[in-house]
This record gives sequence, structure tokens and C-alpha cells, in this order.
Amino acid sequence: MPAIQPVVMVVDEKAKDYAESSAPIRQELSGPPIHATNEMHRFATPWTVARAKSKLLDDCNLEPGIILDPACGSGTQLAALCANLNQPGLGVELSGAVAPLAAINLERCGDWAEDGSNWSESSRILWGNGIDANEILQIYREHSESTLPISLLHVDPARPPDAQQHSLSEMQPPLDKLLSAWAPLMPPQAALILDLSPRLSDTQREEVAAIVSTIWPNSPMTWQWMTQGRGRIDRLSLWVGPAACPQPNRLVRLNKSGDFSGIFTGESEPTVVNQKDVEIGEHLTITDPCLIASGLAESWKKIASMSEPRWDVVTGRRPTLISSEPILSTFHELHVSEKTYEMVFSFVQISGEVVAYIPELEIHLIQEIAQKAGDLGLSSLKLRCALNPELQPKLQSKIDREMRNISQQNASNPGFIAEANNGYLICKEHDSPAP
Repeated sequence: MPAIQPVVMVVDEKAKDYAESSAPIRQELSGPPIHATNEMHRFATPWTVARAKSKLLDDCNLEPGIILDPACGSGTQLAALCANLNQPGLGVELSGAVAPLAAINLERCGDWAEDGSNWSESSRILWGNGIDANEILQIYREHSESTLPISLLHVDPARPPDAQQHSLSEMQPPLDKLLSAWAPLMPPQAALILDLSPRLSDTQREEVAAIVSTIWPNSPMTWQWMTQGRGRIDRLSLWVGPAACPQPNRLVRLNKSGDFSGIFTGESEPTVVNQKDVEIGEHLTITDPCLIASGLAESWKKIASMSEPRWDVVTGRRPTLISSEPILSTFHELHVSEKTYEMVFSFVQISGEVVAYIPELEIHLIQEIAQKAGDLGLSSLKLRCALNPELQPKLQSKIDREMRNISQQNASNPGFIAEANNGYLICKEHDSPAP
């Protein structure tokens, strides 16, 4: 690729006309107006998530200075960091079509905030290669007349689209070259946030940590998993130096509006599986799979239940915990804080008491299953088990019809069907709310 001389993107009428014609404004209910093409919007971080990530820095001891993003894309995450920290931003974008949009977005976010902050006045977007650190910083300083040091480096490298797996060498810009280029221009205790693919393997995460450790030896590091539910990991990132938290692993659960519903930190432990027959009267809890992925499942289990709980399943989208008592049923007696209570349940998909065992789940057996559930006082049944995607909606629809015919009028005892014992269990859902 031929070298690109870094150029400051000027937000003038010509640039605004280009933005309006090529990338109409998109705006979330709680976010600023952002110019983004369909492809940019597909890969951009939603404002609610970008804002939440920036708020995790509130308790960090960052030095005043510039927020650097050498692969800034639309500029959404950079703008959220600048707005929350009230510090100017320096973004670099390799695409000549995207860089002017990022510049306008950064300015729009500054105007949208309307909080009296002036971070956008010294913020700049450059079209160029993010690895050209010395040239980029020199041009930025000449154009902004700022002598502030770099306070935080955030980068979300481009990855092959739609790739279920990829190597670190496929990231653009390459992480090792990028960090090595900027390291001499940053404080000895550099603050970094590296956004990475949630599909990185443990070996690849070790490779990333090794790159950072080679450049900044002995810097504290925190791996962070972020989820908004739906049984999947939405974001994986590595927080380094002053941006790291005291623990090596952090799991963050966001609700639909982007607010924190649970933050759990600790050290990674192997998840221990103890499969044995589940008894009627025991309690079954399906958790967020991010607990397993983050290595924090054992730590969470110790807080969630004091009744010697056991993991029955730890793979797939429905990790399953079995306990003799409901999750946190004695939290008042144990003096567990309401904050801890909410944190524990933020990683619960559903929880209930096992009330019946059914060996098969076939469409011709649904009437019999519904009758059994109705006899046990249940008013509804939701399928919480792995099924053929084409079969699942048919089964659920038939269950709903049968339960409406069988359940007592005005009864409100919801239930669900889960997998265990090489078959299926009917469970009466607990009242404790799951997100």
C-alpha cells in the first residue's frame, strides 16, 4: 500500500454536503446524530454501548491529555470517551471516504452534548495510516496548538467481515506494529483499551497479552467481557495500565438502554462440572454463557448459592446450575447487599423449581405434557432447551394453545422446560426477576 501523508479533516460546508449525500444521519434515542453508511452502521459500536464503556473509566486515575484512536472508523467510541472524560480526541482513519464523516461526527457529538465542555475544540480527525505515529502527532499539534500528552489509547482494529475466526495478523492495523509505533510517544504507564473479537481463543488472548507485556512490562491488565444478554458475548476488550481494574477479569452486563445491570470481577477459575440425576424439588438455574467464557462462573456460583450448587451443563447457550435452594434465597439472612443481589440475577436467564420429569419432547406428546403442567398449577410453559430451529416455534405454539385450554383462569404460575437427566424437566419459575 502506498504511503498516505496524514491530512487533517476540515469540517466545512463541502464536507457537510458530502456527509449528507453519502451517509444520512442516524440517531439513537439517547445518542447524538451520527453520519454512517449502511456498512459503517453494521460494524459501528452503538452509542449506548460506547457510552457505557466510557463510564467504566470514571474510577480510573487517568492523566489529563488526549484520547487517541488510531483506527477510529465513524468516531462513535472516540466521541463517547471524549465526552465522558471531557478530554480532546485525536482520531485517525485510513479510509478517505470515512475520515471526513468521522470528523463531522466528532464535531456533532461536541455540539450535541451541550454541557459546557470544550473538548471538541482541540479534537481532530486525520486521514492517514494509524501506524505513522510521529507524523500524525506532529500534524495534530501544529493544527490544534495543543501540547497535551496522550492520556489514553483506544483501538478497535478492523477484522475480516463475517469471519467466525481470524488470526491476529488479519487485524488492521496490525496490533504489534501499531502499539510499538505509539509506545515512545506515550507515558511509561500507558492507559489502553483494545477492542477485540469476542471469538478470540484463549491462545489468541495470550498472544495479545504477550504483545502488550513486551512493550509495557508489568502493566496491570484486565480482560473484559460485555453482554446485553441474548446468550452471547457482544464485546471483548483488554484494559491496560491505569485503565485496568484491580482484578484480571471483568464481566459487564448491560440492559437494553445501555445502563449497567451487573458488573462482576475476579480471577479466572476452571468451571467444574458435576453431572448427576436432578431430583424433583431441586432448583435449576440457566445462566448467561458469558459467566463461563469469562472464567468467573465458579466465583459467581459461590455468591449465588450457599447450598452446595453444582454445574450440570457449562457448554452452549444455556449453562445450567442445580441447587437445593433457590438462588440467593437467604440473601437477607446472609446480609448480601441489594447491589450484590441485583448483580447475581443480572447473569441469570431463568430459574425455577423442578416439578416434573419428561423423557421426550415430541409434538404428539404436547397435550400430555401441558396437562401435567396444568395439574401442577402452572399457567404457561416456555421452551428453554436446544431444539431444531424449525421445530422449536411449532412446539412452542402448540404448548401455548394447550396451556390456554388447560390452565385455570386468572392463574399466573409460569413455568419452563429445560434439559437434564438425558431428558427434559418441567420447572416452576421463581418470582425473582431475571433481566
